[in-house]
Amino acid sequence: MAKLSKKKQNELIDEEINKMLDLFKDISEDKKELAMRLIERVAFMTITLQILEDNIKTKGPTYNFVQGSQKMIVENPSQKSYNTMINRYTTAYDKLINLLPKEPKGDVGDGFEKFVNSRTD
Repeated sequence: MAKLSKKKQNELIDEEINKMLDLFKDISEDKKELAMRLIERVAFMTITLQILEDNIKTKGPTYNFVQGSQKMIVENPSQKSYNTMINRYTTAYDKLINLLPKEPKGDVGDGFEKFVNSRTD
């Protein structure tokens, strides 16, 4: 993914928002506004992380920095941004998942026990 125009980034973010809205459609009405804000942020971070990832793959996580007689290997700024954002992305996604309704805690099973108990032999 090369450098994208603002328009293309917005299109990708909108696509990501639509995917996420489908994934998180079961969030209760009282949490929808909060969920929508998180979905927008996570969608933005998803696309940004993809752009940063592409830059890191292309240019590498480090590069040789030369200034006058100084020579050193330094971290690619994209790598640093990626490392910071991925932690925040994970936290935001976790918060979204926690907004989903909880699964029933009862033993749902696979139906085998019900089958065995229903036999009349």
